[in-house]
Amino acid sequence: MAILVRPATAEDRQAWFRLWRGYCEYYGTSVPGAVSEATWERLLNPAQPMMCFLACDGAEVVGFANAVLHLNTWTTKHVCYLEDLFVAPEKRGVGGGRALIQALARRGRDEKWFRIYWMTKRDNSAARNLYDSITPVTDWVRYDLVP
Repeated sequence: MAILVRPATAEDRQAWFRLWRGYCEYYGTSVPGAVSEATWERLLNPAQPMMCFLACDGAEVVGFANAVLHLNTWTTKHVCYLEDLFVAPEKRGVGGGRALIQALARRGRDEKWFRIYWMTKRDNSAARNLYDSITPVTDWVRYDLVP
């Protein structure tokens, strides 16, 4: 069956949380419940600069892409940060990740965003193989400062 991508709706709460827990486990972290709840609410709120696309195999939600739109000092157009991308391990390799990125790219073209960017761990070779097939890796190095 082909993977279809659609925006998340309130009815997808349970499926998103199931995948969200898997995503956090994959990265060896946990997000406090209150933060996860707030994230879900913001993803669904059209007044917030966040969005969520879901990859579906038939009626089953098998992946998500959470993204944040923001302003940028180098353009007057919006920039999109693809913050979280996850496909259930048993559904990987059949196009879910690519379909999620393509759906985000379509929205970006429609809304005339300047760019979409994302990052992954250096050793995430499966994800990097997909990303390398979509766009070249950049030369930028990320630094994190916790105030």
